[in-house]
Amino acid sequence: MGQDGERAILCVDDEVIILMSLRMELRKGLGGQIVVETATDLAGAMEAAEGLKKEGVKLSCLITDWMLPDVPGDELALKVRSVWPALPVILMTGHADSARAERTLSSGGPFSVLRKPWQAPALIECVKAFLEL
Repeated sequence: MGQDGERAILCVDDEVIILMSLRMELRKGLGGQIVVETATDLAGAMEAAEGLKKEGVKLSCLITDWMLPDVPGDELALKVRSVWPALPVILMTGHADSARAERTLSSGGPFSVLRKPWQAPALIECVKAFLEL
């Protein structure tokens, strides 16, 4: 069982180098106050989300890429929200049109769209805003 108040962020991207970068920036920007989990696809994301729930660790934010090989990021977010309702989501994209994602995610809880390549200060600011919810 997780420690009382223990929280986590789940990062999903099919590129391992991106996940490593996100983990490093989140740890640097947030210190050791939060667990950073990673996954490369929907199955891994669901396994992590369900595992955190079983361990009693609160999933406080999902950061996912828009373009994943097995499922779009907005659909992945909806699936993870089936385990963690109203979960804040940061959708990372290098694509210009995020209107579909915004329509999909806006009804399920707080969300933000962060453009790739992201700037570390913008990422940390967005995550911190969600962690204060």
